Amino acid sequence: MQTGVMFLILAMLLTPAVDGVAKTLSTEHTPMMIAFMRYLTAGLIALAIAKMTRRRIVVPKGDRMGQLLRTALIMGAMTALITALGMVPMAKAVGGFLIAPIISGLLGIVVWKETATATRLAGSAVSFIGAAILLQPEAGIELGSLFSLLGGGLLGTYLAATRGATQQTDALSTLAVQSLLGAGLIMPFALSGGLPALTPALIMGAVSLGAVSAVCHFLTVAAYQRADASVLAPFLYFNLVTAMTVGFLWFGETLGFATIVGLLAIAGGGIINLIQPAQLKSVILLTFSPRMA
Repeated sequence: MQTGVMFLILAMLLTPAVDGVAKTLSTEHTPMMIAFMRYLTAGLIALAIAKMTRRRIVVPKGDRMGQLLRTALIMGAMTALITALGMVPMAKAVGGFLIAPIISGLLGIVVWKETATATRLAGSAVSFIGAAILLQPEAGIELGSLFSLLGGGLLGTYLAATRGATQQTDALSTLAVQSLLGAGLIMPFALSGGLPALTPALIMGAVSLGAVSAVCHFLTVAAYQRADASVLAPFLYFNLVTAMTVGFLWFGETLGFATIVGLLAIAGGGIINLIQPAQLKSVILLTFSPRMA
């Protein structure tokens, strides 16, 4: 279990590096182009690994429409995040994206008829309050924050959709198929303005995006193979801390008090969502019961 936690923390440490490269490229390239380069490179890396290890890439035959839908959702989510990264501080973009587990949980209740516990509902309420604070409508809603929350909503929908997948494949096949299919889906939009100049900075950026994305994917899969999802889920919010650090050190970004409160509320709601009612009852009893002299 400890190994799984360490793998996930390492993935969360690396993820902001991908976001930092994407944010840097966003000054000269469209979000569609950045997403296209990221997933095309990641897919090619997955194929190269399969070739070197003599592993077969499996394309699910009985769930092709589902695969297409899930790929469209994840591509929409990542493109929205990249768009947000070019508009608002990194921590704000990543923080809004972290509403995904709440959306996934609510869809699980509605679509898959999962139990609507008090902690789930309370966690959802806290996260949505955090999202409202993050948007700060009284100061004028930032378009970048909207894209961030849109990306989180699409990712949450993707996570809920994966529960209904009729056929599961191994991690390498999933990475290769979704990356290459996703790159193909957005290629017409990415190349609508013509081919970009293949500068060394662009090539290095594309390779970095694909390589680190692939590493994060495998680390996350390895983590979930070694520890329960309920144990790992709180560590997903470690991404917010690293995003704030990278944003400050790399781009000199600072956050206002209201933004920090909103981000913490989104993360806090996600953690509350994971608490089982029995665990909450135990905490309350331990907190308020008379102590033995």
